[in-house]
Amino acid sequence: MKKLGDKFKIKSLKWQLLVRYLIILIVLLSIMGIFQHISMKEYLYATKVQVLQQKFHNLDLKGLSKENIEGITKDDSTEILKRLEDKNMSMALINKNGELFFKVRNIDTLPKEDNEVGDYYKELIEKKIREIPVPILSKKDYVSISNSEGNLEHTYKVIEDENNNCQLVVWRKVGDVDSPSGLIQLSTPVDDIESILNREVYMHAALSILVLVMGTILGTAIFRRTLKPLYNITDTVEKISITDLDKRLSEENGQLEVDRLSKSFNTMLSRIETSFQKEQSIKEKMRRFVSDASHELRTPLTSIHGFVEVLLRGAAKNEEQLNLALNSILMESERLTKLVNDLLILTKLEQHPIIETKNEDINNLIEEIYPQLVILCENRELQLDLKEDLIVRINRNQIKQVIFNLTQNAVLHTDKKNGIIKITVDIEKLDGENYAVLKITDNGTGIPEEHISKIYDRFFRSESHRSRAHGGYGLGLSIVKSIIDNNNGKIEVQSKVGKGTVFSICLKLGK
Repeated sequence: MKKLGDKFKIKSLKWQLLVRYLIILIVLLSIMGIFQHISMKEYLYATKVQVLQQKFHNLDLKGLSKENIEGITKDDSTEILKRLEDKNMSMALINKNGELFFKVRNIDTLPKEDNEVGDYYKELIEKKIREIPVPILSKKDYVSISNSEGNLEHTYKVIEDENNNCQLVVWRKVGDVDSPSGLIQLSTPVDDIESILNREVYMHAALSILVLVMGTILGTAIFRRTLKPLYNITDTVEKISITDLDKRLSEENGQLEVDRLSKSFNTMLSRIETSFQKEQSIKEKMRRFVSDASHELRTPLTSIHGFVEVLLRGAAKNEEQLNLALNSILMESERLTKLVNDLLILTKLEQHPIIETKNEDINNLIEEIYPQLVILCENRELQLDLKEDLIVRINRNQIKQVIFNLTQNAVLHTDKKNGIIKITVDIEKLDGENYAVLKITDNGTGIPEEHISKIYDRFFRSESHRSRAHGGYGLGLSIVKSIIDNNNGKIEVQSKVGKGTVFSICLKLGK
């Protein structure tokens, strides 16, 4: 469980942001510390160099070059270096050949009087003044320094002495700057500088640790507050169930990225809700279809079963009863066959098969099936109003079935004697494009307004008794709608109860 919690923390966005924030903070503090350390070191060394260079102002460096520096006696050297005397420095004279001519440690120059000597050593002991050896370079290095440009005011080196302690060393040319007769060297330990730098490092490290601790505390609080809208989204989404698909997330969180995320979630929820509603609608239609199909199949099967039982009980011996039963069985079997065929047609059409379309003259197609339509209408009046040379891109046999189905639907809903069915064809402009419009109009009972949106559903019958009397199952208009969709057409219906119905089919014109 502990390992799982640690793994969760590692994957947590808050902890990842905090770790990266601390890494950036550590890098910045490190860069700042290194820069501060280098700057402080440069400043301290420059200050100490300046202090050492100030000592040379007490000497007449040009006057010393009147004679070769090697002609100066030990006493003269002592007198010269005495002016530079300091308890924290060592001194040396170097000739023009780079050879050490004379050197003086900080404790080599003793007072002349005995009491002064005692006081001097007493001061050495009390103040714990340590011996400062004279660091020596090679002849080659000294010659190179003598040949350098300028008066060496800003030239210095840090050199280890014989005690392995680091000393800061400066030089000044004796005599002419361009052709000096020698060098005067001053050196002093840099322990105090190292001590200051070490203290600075320790202080910076301590302050950095304090900053990191405070940064961790503040960063945790800030990131928690910053990520609060994201946590709210998570909590809301986790609570959404199948019954709460209408819930939406707030899209005004004050954070652009979180607002975009909320908007994306809301879009996704809208799609899920639409898909779920569509699925529910399909399930409901399927349930209704199974119920209606079962009912419609059961009716002819029950009739066939009943007549067979009658025949088995002896009715077959009576010729009149036998003919009645056989005709009834034949009629019910035909109805059953038609129902199954219509269902098979619908199933095939709803799979959106690739159908072959050709340029066809819609007038020739209607005139070809006109005799069958007249028989279908019986005593009803059938009128045609066609436009010449109207070519459409259709599947001929399927459009024939559409005309048959719509005409049959009109027949079922019009009076046998006074019914008028009219078929017209014309060109109309829809959405800026010309279409061939086939209209089938009747003066029948009409369709109630609340039923218009359902007429293409399977087994839907606006007037079930009239439809059942003529053998209808409510599949004709479903087949019509599927065929028109597969022919890239459109179908519309206008109807008024008691006045009649108009079905308009828009078909694309052929070339």
